[in-house]
Order: sequence, then C-alpha cells, then structure tokens
Amino acid sequence: MFDQMESKNIHKGPFFLPRLDRTQLTLVKMSQSRTAGFSYVSMFVTVLCTCTVILIAIVKFDHSPWDKQITGPSPPGVMRFPPDHSVQGTAAQVTILDNSSFHVQSTGPPVLRSALDIQSGTEHQGRKIQSTPETLLENKPRTESLACKAKQRIVFLKTHKTASTTLVSILERYGYYRNLTFAVGKSHILSFQYKFARGNVLKFPGMQGKPFDMLTNHARYNRPEMDFLVPNATYITILRKPEDQLDSAFGYFEMYRGMKLENETNPLEKFMEDPMKYYLPHKYHMWQLSRNGMLFDLGLEHKYDEDDPKIVEKIQEIDGDFDLVLLSDFFDESLILLKRLLCWEYEDILYLSCGIRSASHRFENNEELAKRIRAWSHGDVLLYNHFNNTFWKRVKDYGPTFKEDLRHFRELNQRVYDDCIDRNNTNKSDKRVES
Repeated sequence: MFDQMESKNIHKGPFFLPRLDRTQLTLVKMSQSRTAGFSYVSMFVTVLCTCTVILIAIVKFDHSPWDKQITGPSPPGVMRFPPDHSVQGTAAQVTILDNSSFHVQSTGPPVLRSALDIQSGTEHQGRKIQSTPETLLENKPRTESLACKAKQRIVFLKTHKTASTTLVSILERYGYYRNLTFAVGKSHILSFQYKFARGNVLKFPGMQGKPFDMLTNHARYNRPEMDFLVPNATYITILRKPEDQLDSAFGYFEMYRGMKLENETNPLEKFMEDPMKYYLPHKYHMWQLSRNGMLFDLGLEHKYDEDDPKIVEKIQEIDGDFDLVLLSDFFDESLILLKRLLCWEYEDILYLSCGIRSASHRFENNEELAKRIRAWSHGDVLLYNHFNNTFWKRVKDYGPTFKEDLRHFRELNQRVYDDCIDRNNTNKSDKRVES
C-alpha cells in the first residue's frame, strides 16, 4: 500500500494527501517488519511512526500551492474602470484565486442592479450577458484607497430647472444605500420665499441632536443655518445658461397663466417684449424665478437685480463658499469633477434624467429672444459666466485623463439607459414632463 502511495498522490475528498518521502517510508516499513516477537515497545514505535507520517502530511497539505490565495497589486489590465489619477502610487487590492479569476474588494452596495448585471456575466431579461476580463461583480467589496476617502456629508444647494432633480437622485441614491441621514421637511421644498432656517427641517427623536449627513431638497441659501444642521459639509450647486433656465422655468411653472398669456402663440416671447409690465405686480406663480432666478436661489434678494456691485459681491461669496459649482449644460463633465471631489466610484454617479420638460411646455426660441433674456437676467449672466470660467479651469487641472474618464463614464451610463428605459413609455402623471 505504501509503495503505491509513494508512486502517486492519493485523492482524499476535495484535497490531495501529499507524496511521502523515502525517510518516512523507511520508518513505516521498519515498523511493519517487526512482526515476530511483537512487544509493547514495537507497538509504541509503530504508533509513533504512524503519527509522525500523518503530522508531516498535514503540514505539507497546509503549505500546498494549490489552495493558496495571493493578495497583491492588480495585474496589468485587471481593472473595472480607468485608474483615478487623483490617487498616485496606489493600487487596488486583488485576490488571485487558483483558477486565475479575481475580484476587487468593494465596500459599495448594489446600485442599479439590473444595469450593472450587464458587466457581471449574469442572465438578464432572458439573455446571457457575457463578462469580460475587466468586469467586476458589483456586490463584491472594494478596497478603499488609503489616499482618498469618500465624502458623505454634503449640502447640495438645489437651484430650479438646472437638472438639479437628476443630481438629487444621484445623491439620494448614494445616501440611501449607505443609510445616511437627510434633512427633510414637510415637502420637497424646505424654503423658497425666505432663506433657509433650521426650523424648516422636521425634528426626528432618533437623531437626538446629531447632525445630518445630507441636505438636498430645495432651500434658499443660508450658510450659517445649513452649517448648523450639516456641519463640515462639502457644498455643491448647479447652474444653467440663463436664457435656457428662464425658458424652462417659465414653461414648467406655467408662469404665463398668471399673466393671462396662455392663448399667445409664444407666451415667453410676449413676456420679454415688456417684462417689467408683468414682473412688478408679482401676480403669477413662482415669479421669483422669472428674473435672476439662480441668484435668488443662492440668497440674493430681488432688490439687487440691477445692482452690479452687490451682484459681484454675492458671486465672490459663492465662489468662496462652494467646493464645486456644476453646469447642467455640461452635466457629464460636471459629474466627473464631482466624482473626484467626493472620491466616489463610477457607479455612484450613474443616472437617468429626471423632470425633462414635455413638448407642450416648450416655446420656440431664437437668438433675439435669448439676447433679451440675457439682458433681463443680467445678474444670472454674470453668475454663470464666472463659474463657466472656473469650471473649465478645473477640467484643465483634472489632468490628461479627463477625456478618457468622460468617455468611459458615458459608455457605462448608456448601458444603464439602454437597460432601464422603455422609450415607448412616458410619464403620464404630469403633463409638464416626459420623464
């Protein structure tokens, strides 16, 4: 039997009993050869030798290369996403298994499950999705970079009609899956006519005076009160070209109805022929957004609409207070900057557009009308131009990988859109929006 064991490994369940060397075999054979004159001494020697053989076999099995896991830097090409060049000199920790498969440890929760299954080689909607060497199961833990820690305390100053609802959906999804706390009120609007105050937020006994993690609903900017509820937060907001923002707000909030212009072919154009005529009485819904609406959301009172020094002062205040000002006109580019600022992952910023205005609430626009709007909302033009300049400076400072990171993100997001959106089904509950 032992001669046969010497010539080959013996399968024992799911593992191998390793080959015995000749020293061990000699000891075993010596114990077998003493059959004559059997004594307690020979029995003791036999048992001792047998135990020695078993012990050596166990030690050799524990050090077998067949069941060893190696943890080390990622091999070339083993990454789900392009490297984030904000982190220098670090590498993802990858577990190499015996069949050359791998996974990167992740702390992130499942996000947009059906869409991300496209990359995980699972069957989805009746079709097999093939994984590639770069895919990564989204429910595997991911190692956090030691040089970059995700920021989770955020104040988003939600401006009107600037793709802000889409951005809120990104932030709230992130917080929901991580059990973060949100400062909320009785509705999605915490404050509008007046600046935000801590009393606008509902009291929750379970919080026991603890600070919130995020504030994302509509609230007019008031830094001290926001700091009280969400201290040491990262502050972000979003802007849009003033002519497009006013156009969108005018149609979405149906301002023309209070102006008695609903029968006009182009109510917005009619309003801009003599805007002060309709503006001063303040008799239409959301009139505050019909001139310098973004500055109003950011805390500037309308009495300063034509006060350039006061407007410039306010812009400088915003520049100093906010960590990032996004532009809805360059939404994907903005999210790439946001991802780096917050040290998030690509799957954290995937999105589906929300609140897109329906065709029935759009008006024909032209350069002459846009020119009038820019003159009317001169303060918002100054605001937008300033942060348009700082935005592209940040893109430049991002480094040479910006275009590649943007391309990769858009590819991922398109997969989400293709997988999740039924193009034949639109929002029927609100005639103002398509999705």
